[in-house]
Amino acid sequence: MVTLTPRSAMPLSRALLNPMLRGPAYGTPLSRPGPSAFRRSHTSTPMNRTSAATTTATTSTSSSSVLSAAHGHTIPSIQVFSTPALLRSYFVYSLCSFPFIIDNAPRILSILSKAPMPGLKALTEWGIRHTFFAQFVPGETVEECTRAMKTLRERGVGAVLNYSAEVEEDVAAASAVPLSPKAVAGGPGGTDGSVGPASTIPSSTADKARALEKQRLDEVFRALRASGIYEDDIEAKSGAGARGSTGFALKITGLIDPAILQRASTTLLRLRYSESSKATSAKDEAVPYPGTPASGDARVLASLPGSTDQSIFKLEGAVPSMGVLASDEGVRPSDLEEMHSMWEKLCKMGEEAKANGVRLMIDAEHTWYQPALDAYTLLLCEKFNRPPKDGNWSGPLIYGTFQSYLVRQLTHLPAAIQHAKDNGYALGLKVVRGAYFLQERKKWKDEGREGADPIWKDKSSTDKSYNWAVTHILSTLSEQLKTDPAYALAVVFGTHNPDSVDLIFKGLKDNGLAKEVEGGKLRMREDVKGRVGIAQLYGMKDDLMDKAVESFEPSNQPIALKYIAYGKLDEVIPFLGRRAIENKSLMSGEGGAAAEKKRIWEELVRRYFGQEPVVSATQ
Repeated sequence: MVTLTPRSAMPLSRALLNPMLRGPAYGTPLSRPGPSAFRRSHTSTPMNRTSAATTTATTSTSSSSVLSAAHGHTIPSIQVFSTPALLRSYFVYSLCSFPFIIDNAPRILSILSKAPMPGLKALTEWGIRHTFFAQFVPGETVEECTRAMKTLRERGVGAVLNYSAEVEEDVAAASAVPLSPKAVAGGPGGTDGSVGPASTIPSSTADKARALEKQRLDEVFRALRASGIYEDDIEAKSGAGARGSTGFALKITGLIDPAILQRASTTLLRLRYSESSKATSAKDEAVPYPGTPASGDARVLASLPGSTDQSIFKLEGAVPSMGVLASDEGVRPSDLEEMHSMWEKLCKMGEEAKANGVRLMIDAEHTWYQPALDAYTLLLCEKFNRPPKDGNWSGPLIYGTFQSYLVRQLTHLPAAIQHAKDNGYALGLKVVRGAYFLQERKKWKDEGREGADPIWKDKSSTDKSYNWAVTHILSTLSEQLKTDPAYALAVVFGTHNPDSVDLIFKGLKDNGLAKEVEGGKLRMREDVKGRVGIAQLYGMKDDLMDKAVESFEPSNQPIALKYIAYGKLDEVIPFLGRRAIENKSLMSGEGGAAAEKKRIWEELVRRYFGQEPVVSATQ
């Protein structure tokens, strides 16, 4: 149980001298249930987002309070975390105030973690593991993350898992040997689709690249199945209406040579320009770089080897409006087999996600890969997001990511909505601000591409783009539910901005998607539940998570979500570097990381000069 008792512990001064003390990461409550005891059924279970609100009543104590369903009390979530965890969080956020260190964090972390100097690598890994890793990554495996997911779910928060083995740009070429198409026959690991033990990495560069790709592919399928087991557990405890609150975010660049995606993207931009110039309407050209996908992109990405239109190899020259230089290399004949193989893998992932009732979200990455990533996402949407004739439909399975810091957002988003309408499928969206702005601007300038870079000139413009997307999406959802509900979109808003969260609440009310009820909480319409989510990264902005939980009536389909990265330390170092950069940008602004530091400090002071919740051993 949780009780409030006077704090009696080490002095605050002593605690501040021990910022590396091990404890649960800020973002994970002290109590962690064990792994699920439920076994996965062999019968495929479709996603079900039709849910009824639970009958659990809660009493609001503040705007930063959350429901602890296991205990029936409402307390601010920051009070649940250990003092060492809070100190570590304060230390991590403080590091983000040093611009030089943070701007170069990905390279610094990579260099130090690979340094040949005796002891330096071990010391670096220890430091990372006890700071940034502990803050932003709840575990190295799906099973460890599942424990954190269960605890969050008890507090009314869903989860999106992300195997964060990102490609490091400076070593991408060294891992450029993809799997043979034979490797996907019957799914990863064997002809029966089972997943065997992780691959052993051999010494040669080519074999290492193949093994890494195979290992990552296996992990995606393993994670989807583990997420299905987790969903079984939730469904068994809360009923069928609770299923479908889990997602998995996929990074395609970890599964294929990124250079192939870049060459394919160049060819796609030239192909779309060529076709739009022949058409009577040039509406596609109106979407700025990196453009918007079309069904015809399958000619490049998903054609069977030997059946590809050979004219795509003759596409050459500059496309200034799309930032393409005459010297940019297009797709090679040898790329076609790999791209078709990637398409087959993605289709198998879609089938696995569908069988396990897990939403599959395709992450956006650098713009020089994005045309190919957008095209794969669109093709997956056309395949998996069409309502079946039997009526057993719960909304889109595949979600694409829309980056608001790209200038194209204002035209790309409406084009995606229109394409879904014209082609008979429901659109799944994950809306974010974006995380690669430094690299995007540098590459554009260094390579001498024409015109302004693809990123909005300042953060204010990005905020306006994001908030416009919120308004446009919610009004579109409202209209679609009135006219053609089977094809209505679903969206996850990823944001650490309190103003954007308030705008989402306002948009839900203004469009009749939610209404205020007695007690001041919002009640989501039944046909909207599971179609709108608000997500923050694990280890960041828990006050916004609290606000989302506290503002709505309890439901089997939570609106609050956490984006949970996992992976071994050496796999997620690039991810941790980007988290540092994002935190630095959040430092500016009253509602950002500076406010987070203030909130942590006030809680530490409260604990040592006031009262603190003490979690008993029976919890």
